[in-house]
Amino acid sequence: MWDDFLSSHKSNKGRKMKSLKIILLLLITVFFISCTIKYLPFKEKGIIISEGYGIIKNDDFIFAAANEYWVKEPQNLTNYFTTFHISISNKTKEKMKITPMDITLLDEDENQFDTVDLEFIEKMLLPKQLEYLVIKNIEDDSDIFRSLMEDQKNILEEWREAQRNLITYSFRFGETLPGAKKSGFIFFPKISSSNYSCQIIFRGISIQFTRGDKKKEKTE
Repeated sequence: MWDDFLSSHKSNKGRKMKSLKIILLLLITVFFISCTIKYLPFKEKGIIISEGYGIIKNDDFIFAAANEYWVKEPQNLTNYFTTFHISISNKTKEKMKITPMDITLLDEDENQFDTVDLEFIEKMLLPKQLEYLVIKNIEDDSDIFRSLMEDQKNILEEWREAQRNLITYSFRFGETLPGAKKSGFIFFPKISSSNYSCQIIFRGISIQFTRGDKKKEKTE
């Protein structure tokens, strides 16, 4: 009976701590968004602007891109990457293959940044506490492993959630069926906050973006 009471107490305490952590995470996210630079699409010939997206339309595809924040786990992702949310619709009657090389980011000095693949992101952002477990084989059932896993249980759960988010909400390169659409986040190495503008290029067509928080300083 006493064991049941302790188990229930620990369970309730765990739920309260998790709820508190979620609230703190939301507050940090709101603060982060308020301080983060956002680039807005610039209207020019051939570019449609709608709900923060710059859109390219032609006979073969519709491409839309917006500088959207990544607000899910892993939260530290935006410390290292510039994120865009994109959508690509295949308007042809054939399969359309989309590769990472089809999409490029240029900063205002025309420095080129290529998309970063999910495998690299996962390895880079893997919590230090879990590196030993991954290296030593996560399926190990030794007493030492079980003890370590118990200590790092919450960290492991958060990391699994982060992996699920990356898989679910990231753009998946590859073939797009006729009439189908793919959407998701793409990631570039973080560009300097000093950039007033940048551009996304998809198959040779550019969408210009400018900072929404300030005007470009005039040079004499």
